Amino acid sequence: MQVPPLARSGLDRDHASRIAPDAVERALGEPTTRIVVIAGDRAPVRDGRLVRFAPAELPSTARPVEPAVPLSWLGRATAAGGAAPGGIVLSMLVAEPFEVEGAEWRSLREVGAALDDADATALVQAVALGAWQLESHHSPLDGLPTTFEESGWVRRSASGQPHFPRTDPAVIVAIHDRSDERILLGHNAAWPEGRYSLIAGFVDPGESLEAAVVREVHEETGLRVVEPRYLGSQPWPFPRSLMLGFECVAPEPDAIVPDGVEILDVRWFTRDELRAGAVQLPGATSIASWIIESWMAR
Repeated sequence: MQVPPLARSGLDRDHASRIAPDAVERALGEPTTRIVVIAGDRAPVRDGRLVRFAPAELPSTARPVEPAVPLSWLGRATAAGGAAPGGIVLSMLVAEPFEVEGAEWRSLREVGAALDDADATALVQAVALGAWQLESHHSPLDGLPTTFEESGWVRRSASGQPHFPRTDPAVIVAIHDRSDERILLGHNAAWPEGRYSLIAGFVDPGESLEAAVVREVHEETGLRVVEPRYLGSQPWPFPRSLMLGFECVAPEPDAIVPDGVEILDVRWFTRDELRAGAVQLPGATSIASWIIESWMAR
């Protein structure tokens, strides 16, 4: 995989069509339109594929969330998307999973890396958009109730102020020594015993990504790092992060002082130790897994 698992692109978002006032209504009249249904971050998966419903095939047990969120525009299938090219894909939020013959409801964390490009793109977009839709009933600009516009992508208050989906940038960092023989992994206080991953944190207002790398690493590990280099990015909609992957060098690798609050332990690992299963590594859908696997392979 050349890019992180949730960074793949298998859907044409077609913004020009999305902003039409009747875009969703017109889409429902198209025979190739399909609907992705999610409950939180879960969707029905059958035989390794995301179940997509034709509008007329939606079961009556698909109960919408309350307050109601309208069907939302995700985009159009592409030639590489495994569906009819140009077919419109919509998303629907439901209050809870319902019975889907031959399918299991699986979370994006569980199956994101295993889905094909089209399904991974549709599911991550639906989950990210849905998380914003569920929590944005009032405008953060004026506090007034909002209504949906632009196929679910804009909420507008009575004062006319538009409210758009929010994305929070965060850096996630592979730290290695000068020889590139060891990588630094930390154990977060919220994780089960034995799980280790990369150092990560949100970007502060007015801060560059490179400065965030240096600051976060020092805050959580005590190390001063240099030469931050961008690797790649992917959305992480739990609920709204954009993870920006970096690697950097620790010139003084022994000066480790974990913060003791968020990060309880920090250790250096060789490739052989990680291959031997010295610790539990992050799940395959995460960009952390992609970065660690890329480092182990070189």
